Amino acid sequence: MRRLTLRTALSLSAVAAVAAPMAMHASADPVVGVDSQCFAKAERIDPQVQGGVATNPAWIARDQLNQYCATLRVRDQLNNPAFGVGNLTVGAELYAKQWQEQLADGPGHVHGGVTTQVPGALGADPFRAIDRWEQLTGGKAIEVKFPSSDGAQLRGHVWLPPKSVPEPRGGYPAVVITDGSIQAYENLYYWAAEGLAQYGYVVMTYDVQGQGHSDLLPKNCSPSDCPGVPYQQNYNFYQGAEDSLSWFLSKGNPARKDINPSLLGIAGHSLGASAVSWVGQCDSRVKTIVAWDDLVPIQFNKCADNVSIPKRFRAKSLNTPALATANDYEFNVQPATAPPDPHGGSNMGGLAGDSGYQQLAKKGIDSEIVSFRNGTHLTYTYIDLVMYSNELSERFAFYYTLAWFDQYLRNGSDPYTSQSAFERLTSLGKYDDSADRNSKGKLAIGAGVYDPTAVDPTDPMSGNVPYEIKGVPIPNSLSFYFYSQYRLTDPQSGRLRTCTDMLANCPARQPSVP
Repeated sequence: MRRLTLRTALSLSAVAAVAAPMAMHASADPVVGVDSQCFAKAERIDPQVQGGVATNPAWIARDQLNQYCATLRVRDQLNNPAFGVGNLTVGAELYAKQWQEQLADGPGHVHGGVTTQVPGALGADPFRAIDRWEQLTGGKAIEVKFPSSDGAQLRGHVWLPPKSVPEPRGGYPAVVITDGSIQAYENLYYWAAEGLAQYGYVVMTYDVQGQGHSDLLPKNCSPSDCPGVPYQQNYNFYQGAEDSLSWFLSKGNPARKDINPSLLGIAGHSLGASAVSWVGQCDSRVKTIVAWDDLVPIQFNKCADNVSIPKRFRAKSLNTPALATANDYEFNVQPATAPPDPHGGSNMGGLAGDSGYQQLAKKGIDSEIVSFRNGTHLTYTYIDLVMYSNELSERFAFYYTLAWFDQYLRNGSDPYTSQSAFERLTSLGKYDDSADRNSKGKLAIGAGVYDPTAVDPTDPMSGNVPYEIKGVPIPNSLSFYFYSQYRLTDPQSGRLRTCTDMLANCPARQPSVP
């Protein structure tokens, strides 16, 4: 995550204050189990701006609904007894294990920053706990630890596909995920790691230096030379992204024999997204990038100033395809009193906006940016109870993430999906079930809404119905404040396909407002 202020440490009372006046808009959808008006068809509304402020009641009402929708994951957590039980039990187990690991590592490996002191910070989505995921899918997660370039010990997991997913000749494609800052444990990104592993990717998640289970300090730290201290600086994320992929491709990785080193992608969130934006362009081993809020533009001649890469792996030019995702809000849910800059770049729509996408598109490099309606910066991190997020954008993000890696690490195909990656990336129809299933069948995983009729009296974590998105019209998931657009090469025809605004059905000229 980005650096937070007290202003962005949101409380449950604040969530209730936003949700209460909007409760009249809630309407349960029997198909997806969420508030259907949050993803209703977007109609063009004239804001009727006067004195810099929108005055049209219809515009104001839609904006208020959008703010309400951005909070609903917290509401669902509070209304879900199964989630409450899981949050307490899984969180407590992980918290105890964390301190056992710290004691075992000893004073030479003091673990990372503030969040290691917060009970419950590890809980994340309890329905994605590792043992539960392994039992449901047949996949496997291996605990790993490895040294960074400054000697700090980094900890994480390598995720292996279920045995039901046959290993292709040459090995599975692979992805390394770099977490965001402040409150981000690797656990917050299990939604992506587990989902990709279920589809036949070997994935690694890890904590950067100064966070979670990883070391706070480098190996030899002195007052005059202590890399990565204080934590939360760019170095920890940028160099961490580079060091993690180097180790991932080394003999030290217990899954090294299972991966195809020529099919390597990287993903990251927030400051981790900035890190993979740089490493993915500067390190020639990376074939593609996914940046969950935000993909940032880079100065290629500044690669060495931002990350240390072995000489033989230094790229010679900007050329790596990248997917960016963005949202209507950062941490705070706030009114759009008038149409914001549709390119983003402010507190709404991400700090980088679409500037990273624009840089690559202008260079003729395949790229796409998808801006999610009523999404927040916390969409991509499953934080319990107090941080704003909507209900479905994590699932939308996984849909595009899987399609993107399929496109650039699998030649556009996936044996477990009905549509090609290119079709999924460019579709303006409805979401398929690729984000809802796993390799063993139609088995959705993860937190969602509570259904008392699904309760098993012998299982206190029963009754949870995972979020699903099959059948949701794709345009209805896109921001009506910020552009979703792409510049992609059709792998079948080799022809270029572009879209100036997915919400507006890809008009020849980009509209002034999406």
